[in-house]
Amino acid sequence: MNDQHNILLVEDDPLYSSVLKEALEDAGYLVKCAMTAAEAIEASEQCDCDVALLDIRLPDIDGLHVLKALKENQPDCTVIVMTGHASVESAVKAIRQGAYDYLSKPFPTEALLMKLQRILNQRKMEDELAALRSSTEGGGIVGRNRRVLSLLQTLKTVSGTDATVVIQGESGTGKELVADYLHFNSRRRDGPLVKVNCGAVPESLMESELFGFEKGSFTGADRQRIGTLEQASRGTLFLDEIGEIPASMQIKLLRALQDRRIRRVGGIEDIPVDFRLIAATNRDVGELVEEGILREDFYFRLNVIPVTVPPLRERSDDIPLLIEYFVARHSAAHDLSPIRFQPDAVELLVSYSWPGNVRELQNVIERVQVLHPGSDIGPRHLPKEIRKSQSSEGVHIEAVSTDLELRAALRQFERRYIERIIEEEDGNKAAAARRLGVARETLWKKLND
Repeated sequence: MNDQHNILLVEDDPLYSSVLKEALEDAGYLVKCAMTAAEAIEASEQCDCDVALLDIRLPDIDGLHVLKALKENQPDCTVIVMTGHASVESAVKAIRQGAYDYLSKPFPTEALLMKLQRILNQRKMEDELAALRSSTEGGGIVGRNRRVLSLLQTLKTVSGTDATVVIQGESGTGKELVADYLHFNSRRRDGPLVKVNCGAVPESLMESELFGFEKGSFTGADRQRIGTLEQASRGTLFLDEIGEIPASMQIKLLRALQDRRIRRVGGIEDIPVDFRLIAATNRDVGELVEEGILREDFYFRLNVIPVTVPPLRERSDDIPLLIEYFVARHSAAHDLSPIRFQPDAVELLVSYSWPGNVRELQNVIERVQVLHPGSDIGPRHLPKEIRKSQSSEGVHIEAVSTDLELRAALRQFERRYIERIIEEEDGNKAAAARRLGVARETLWKKLND
């Protein structure tokens, strides 16, 4: 369960050290013991440790000096200081100097093990999120759902090419993030990424926007303007909502894509361009052709690599991970204490249909984060439409709950929450059960489920 994590135990009482070492090893941890500050510092220089349990009062040097050495030698090591009740002030001082937390001796070994598990679970989640963020090079695509992983694999395969990609997906699913991924993982990453929302450009201005114009080419053209096709040279051009491009402009774009040359409005010379095209639409591309919105020749030129971003309701097993991701993101952005979602609140978020997809989920998390920083978030903190969905979408909840991956994600989230409550109650499960409003037998069953 703990993947053989390394623990550095710094305790000068041989009996107490032996008791803690035995409990930690029984739980599967690898334990390195040190009886003095000098031994602790030497151990920190010679081997890696995930967590250090540090007694503040040592026979040779004050434990705060050891803390400083640990932070220098093992910057990724989490330090928990151990202290007697009379030395709580020293423990607080240690936390100010970089310790994660403290335990007042004597403490139940169960409380220590729960605290360690919480630390390592949090670290695992942070590592997973960091890996997801780094793997996307700024794309921000987060998920473990099979369809998302399949999408990421396709993007990794095509990102190194100049092939034209058409991204389909409902509004709010993250089509722009896919475009970001493709650009920042391509050989054109050092060039510009130019984005055009075709639905926001009036039809009368579309040609000037895409191709640019020469000074004096029409009334009001008092200067030359470089169009987005030129601006994207040696980079990527992202055309969002391509169904909004007029048919007459599709013909000109088709010629530009085939010839790799353009002519500005009012110009007399052809200008070479070199860009990769990525297009997106919130409708099915085939339907756009059938309805005569997209020209068939333009469609065939665009539709080299089609990819589809699934709606959030079809990847609801990703919602617990997305919650963690957005909480961490908004906590840093707004400099707020992280919020913690109770299992019943997570269940509501998972069961909701999310018509606005990931964008709507992100907005909900940010709203709750700003209004209730540092709080335990329950159903009452969620927007009214999400609370109502529990009764109005009972069939949907039942259907979603049959998904094994979703149920596993919910169990993991619920278990982490219960463990945190037990840890806050110093390992007293009866007190934790009372706080959670469940029988102790129910609590024990959930922990061992």
